[in-house]
Amino acid sequence: MFEYSVIKSNRKSISIIIERDKSVVVRAPQSLSDERIKEEVRKRKVLIESKIESEQKTINYTAKEFVDGEQFLYLGKYYSLQINHSEERTINLKNSFIVEACNSEVVKNLLFEWYQQQAKEVLIPRIKSFAEHLGVKRKHINITAAKYTWGSCTAAGTLNYNWRLVKAPPEVIDYIVVHELAHLREHNHSPEFWNIVAVQLPQYEDAKQWLKINGHELDEDF
Repeated sequence: MFEYSVIKSNRKSISIIIERDKSVVVRAPQSLSDERIKEEVRKRKVLIESKIESEQKTINYTAKEFVDGEQFLYLGKYYSLQINHSEERTINLKNSFIVEACNSEVVKNLLFEWYQQQAKEVLIPRIKSFAEHLGVKRKHINITAAKYTWGSCTAAGTLNYNWRLVKAPPEVIDYIVVHELAHLREHNHSPEFWNIVAVQLPQYEDAKQWLKINGHELDEDF
């Protein structure tokens, strides 16, 4: 039997989610007993194990060296790294990442800081705009470094988004933004939930498919 974690909240039904790291998360109503949760997991044991096995992938990453010519992903496109060796510490994105730095460690730090800042500048306006369209009130927005989730919405209304999303195409970013905002209206993945998403993003299935095929490309820190 596989291990799983349980998250209880003010929801009406139970939901079992397989995360990208193949961990199993059970989201359940506060009133549901631990024994009932175990029973529901046992009922779906074969289906869950089959899904874990069918989606298992082995991804071999090549560590970045932060040298001239390396490719870095941003908003769905790859850009080459161009390093000008100097004592300055600047980074600009034009047709390529143009970096002024004295060594590869400085280049790495500059890129990390740049991606963190861009994540805020790209994600937060989208979150606020879609929240207004959906008529929902978000309490807090966090840009996180969570390794295996693109986004989450807590029972208290806090929204968490992975900074690595800024590497995805805009329509994929919008899908994750709307997906979590929709949970402020519908806590589970019911037909009503997906209808809320579809009203905002009629082509959301394309974004889901992109993530399924290409999501591993976002996993690296750069």
